[in-house]
Amino acid sequence: MTPDLHRFADIHTHGRTGPAMVCSIEPDASLEGDYGSAWYSVGIHPWSTVDAVPEELFGRLEAMVADSRVVAVGEAGLDALRGGPAERQEAVFMRQAAIAEKVEKPLVVHCVRRYGRLMELHKAFAPRQLWIVHGFRGKPELARQLAAAGIGISLGQARPDIEAVVPASLLFRETDENY
Repeated sequence: MTPDLHRFADIHTHGRTGPAMVCSIEPDASLEGDYGSAWYSVGIHPWSTVDAVPEELFGRLEAMVADSRVVAVGEAGLDALRGGPAERQEAVFMRQAAIAEKVEKPLVVHCVRRYGRLMELHKAFAPRQLWIVHGFRGKPELARQLAAAGIGISLGQARPDIEAVVPASLLFRETDENY
């Protein structure tokens, strides 16, 4: 069953755990805390694709996302400004999208200046699991296009202009705080 991330006040934070927040970590970190008191999203960030991603890291990712404390896969994504080459980022991203499908958990997406490609990949892949762009700072028209494609949006602050064009079912909250 797909976890409903709407039950969390904060679907994307770093270094903090608690019953109402989802802590984003990479597969080389560890899961700590008991079920119900600590929740996680685990993924390979596009900034971690400067070098080839070792196969064992994907194995660790698959093992971690099977844990009941992990409610989402990611932060996976595409970043035109930082990280490895676009082709490598895309391959790592799509592999994580496939893992999200396998474990039936949403995919938390980091996207910088690659929204057109993200929507193309989403359309071609046709995921059953929700993809959610975290830390959205774009314009309402882009938010509308993402929502029309079935892609969720997570906001770090109130954005009435975005909230007006994105259905509540696709809208999430986050802090993206480190501590």
